[in-house]
Amino acid sequence: MSVTVTIEIAERDLRNLLDQLELGETIMLIGSEGVPEALLVSLKPAPAKPQSLSDWETQWDALVHKVSQAWKSEKSAVEVLAEMRR
Repeated sequence: MSVTVTIEIAERDLRNLLDQLELGETIMLIGSEGVPEALLVSLKPAPAKPQSLSDWETQWDALVHKVSQAWKSEKSAVEVLAEMRR
C-alpha cells in the first residue's frame, strides 16, 4: 500500500496511517500547493512467519528468474559491481 495524503490529513491521522503500512510501503505528503513535500517509508518489520526451506528456494528461484529477465547488460552483475568499486 502506498498512500498520498495532504499534510493536514497526516497531522490528524498519522498514527492510523502508519499502522496500516507494512515494511517498505510509503506515505507521500502533499503540501498546500499540491506539491509533494515528503515521503514516509515504513520500517516496521513484517510479522515473522515460519518458512520452510522449499518455500525459500521457490522464492529465490522466482527472484533469480525475474532478475535474469530484466538484465540488459552484456556484462555480468559481478563485472558491473567490480567496475563500480574502482
